[in-house]
Amino acid sequence: MRRPTVVLLIVFILLGALVWYMQQPGNSIKNALATSTPAQSGIAELLISPDKGPISSISIQDANGKSVLIAKKDGQWIVNNGQEKAADQSQAESAAGHTLNLRVTKKFETAPDAAGTGLDKPAYTISITLADASIFTFVVGNQTVTGSGYYARDSGKIVYILSKSELDSLTSYFTQPPLYITPTTGISGTVTP
Repeated sequence: MRRPTVVLLIVFILLGALVWYMQQPGNSIKNALATSTPAQSGIAELLISPDKGPISSISIQDANGKSVLIAKKDGQWIVNNGQEKAADQSQAESAAGHTLNLRVTKKFETAPDAAGTGLDKPAYTISITLADASIFTFVVGNQTVTGSGYYARDSGKIVYILSKSELDSLTSYFTQPPLYITPTTGISGTVTP
C-alpha cells in the first residue's frame, strides 16, 4: 500500500473511534463541548406582577397631602386633582404602563434605617387599584446615593430600590397630570371687503 493511503486509513479509523466515543454517555469531550445555559441574573423584578391585570386607578399623594387621581371611569380615563376632568387617553394609558413597569433594582432582606432612606417621612404615597379591585400601596423616600433609584416600602414593610427613570415618569403625572386639552379653533380679526 502506498503511504498516503495508509495515512488516510488511519485518519478514518481515528474518526470512527471518535464518533463511537462521542456516543457514549458521560464522555469528557461531549461534556466540554456542551453549551451551558446562562443563569437569568439580568432579568429585573417588577414591583407589580403583570399578571395582576390592567390598572383601574393610580393615586399619587405628596407629603403635604395634595393628591392627583388618574382613574378609569365608564371605560374612559379621568383626572381628579381637586376637580374631575377628562384625561388625555393616551397619556393616561402611558401612566398605567409606567406603573406596571416599575422595576425593582434591589430588594432588602433587612430593612435599612427609615430616616436614612427618607421612608420615615415619604415624599409620595402611591396607591394603585388593579382590575380585580385589589389595592397596592407603597411610599417613596429619598433618592439613592448613586442617583439610580429611590427607596420605596410597600404596605407589607418590604423595602426596595425602584428604578429612577420609571418612578420619575410616574411621579411626573403629579405635577403634570394627563389632562385633555380642548383644541381652540377661533380666528379673530375682521374681514375687510
